[in-house]
Amino acid sequence: MTTPAATAPLRRDGLGWYLYGVAAADEASARLGAGLAAGAVQGIDLVAEGPLVGVTSRVSLQEFAEPALPERLRDTTWLEQMIRTHEQVLERVLEDASVVPCRFCSVYRSEAELRRFLSERREVLQAALDRVRGRVEVGVKAFIDRDRFAAGRARQNEDVRQQETQVSSAEGGRAYLERRRFEQLVASELERFRGEAADRLHTRLLAAAEDGLALPLQAPELSGREEEMVFNGAYLVTADRGAFEQALASLGRDFRDDGVELELTGPWPAYNFVPEELGAE
Repeated sequence: MTTPAATAPLRRDGLGWYLYGVAAADEASARLGAGLAAGAVQGIDLVAEGPLVGVTSRVSLQEFAEPALPERLRDTTWLEQMIRTHEQVLERVLEDASVVPCRFCSVYRSEAELRRFLSERREVLQAALDRVRGRVEVGVKAFIDRDRFAAGRARQNEDVRQQETQVSSAEGGRAYLERRRFEQLVASELERFRGEAADRLHTRLLAAAEDGLALPLQAPELSGREEEMVFNGAYLVTADRGAFEQALASLGRDFRDDGVELELTGPWPAYNFVPEELGAE
């Protein structure tokens, strides 16, 4: 995360420049600029520097000053609002122009500092913009229903099938032990399948995308789903997404009987496909 330098003097008006992202000046000026002029985009300023334009808004330097920021970040209400605003601005820009997203809380104390960043990092920014031009990021998550997996894919394992027979014929205390053994075999088969499914999904989706990467799996409280997540990926795809969505639909059919459901999210700005260095110092 990047913040204004704590040692720099505050501006007289106490306002700095929050940088959401960078776009091409000609593209942003022609499209997003029209929305700004018409009042369709509120509170956003475009700062053009050569072939690039910074998508910014004015913020309180005191609010983002380094001594105060750690406490701000512990304020969940403030943090959620800021993250939501950051994402909403970038998504709005993406409707009209390709955009390189900058890191959350990239704040400059003056327009001169902002312009210096755009000028000094021009080559890096231009290369990142060229990479994402005409492309968007989408997310793919795969969830598995354990009961459907046990009733479908797991039964392809001979040991699982035999143990299921043992469960059906057992009685009393033995029935409990046989059931536990069955559940352990299914869990073992699920563990093996999880890695196989992730590899197959990523390989097929990557072939239909410009780039992609596997992300850490999310717990149910983050994913919003009760089912276990077995894959989480992000992909850089062409804006029309046609070939990618066809590949995803085909995979959905292939995995349906295994108890796997695929979830597509986006389009998003290319958060995962721009250099981490692109932020304020």
